[in-house]
Amino acid sequence: MKALLPLLCLLVSTASFGQAFLDVAEDKATVDNGIEYSYAITNERDESDYSRYEVSIFARNNSGCQLIYLQRNDLSTLFEGDPSAIARFECLNATGKRLTSKGANLKARPFTVPYRQPEKNAEGKTVYRNVNVPAGYLLRNGESVTNTLIVIVPKGERPRFKCRIQRFSELAYE
Repeated sequence: MKALLPLLCLLVSTASFGQAFLDVAEDKATVDNGIEYSYAITNERDESDYSRYEVSIFARNNSGCQLIYLQRNDLSTLFEGDPSAIARFECLNATGKRLTSKGANLKARPFTVPYRQPEKNAEGKTVYRNVNVPAGYLLRNGESVTNTLIVIVPKGERPRFKCRIQRFSELAYE
């Protein structure tokens, strides 16, 4: 039984923090765990050999609870070094030419927790100072996050996206 406990903990932590890929259709929300992911083309232009699109990407929390993305060290490589990223939209047919993007992140806002830090004053007595310590990132219920990117795709094609999402920790308070 003691040998199975570490393996079980590893499986639970891997499953709770794993990533998922979603197919996302234009102007149609895809829902996962109460979060709607979508994108909309806001501007398009055809050139002689390519099509250029300006795309807005969105995520909206309709889960009914606050979503907490805890500060973790292993996420920085998964979302291009951005620990606040909750999702990454990747354009499957983007060329990346002319200094344009192939994808972009959606970011949650940082949140802090209060901490009473002990310090010694001039008389050598211990005093406490309140400091805010970064703890992770927060997406409140009903809150939306957006980003805009420009992609170039082969002429005659429309951009197609996949969304890589970050799993979160659910904290509820009453």
